[in-house]
Amino acid sequence: MTNATRLIRIVLALGSAVFFVSALFLLLAPGMFATALGLPDSDAVDWSMRMIGACLLGLSGQMWLVRRAGDASVRAAAGVMIVAGGTMTILTLVIPADWTPVRWAYLAFGGIFVIVYVVLLLAGGRTRQ
Repeated sequence: MTNATRLIRIVLALGSAVFFVSALFLLLAPGMFATALGLPDSDAVDWSMRMIGACLLGLSGQMWLVRRAGDASVRAAAGVMIVAGGTMTILTLVIPADWTPVRWAYLAFGGIFVIVYVVLLLAGGRTRQ
């Protein structure tokens, strides 16, 4: 196991925790979460927030479980997270709403996680034999 793969496992665990906490807020307090992102609170937005929460709950669980898989699977999961996390980061960037501290925080978290996955995959690719 390379150091990069070991670090990817840690990033998967940390990302899983962030997604799990986010999922709980989205499921239990969707209106508050929407307002924190600058979106209007409505039944349709609440439903959408809950659906996102359900998806994040599943993604969080998969990230938590795959961190214990073989090295190739862990690196593949990092690739999936670059696509999924990158897409969520872009969507956070283009939310049709005012900028809020929570929106900035999610944009920062998402961007940092994607960059870390990219760097670790590149570093692991150079040291892999």
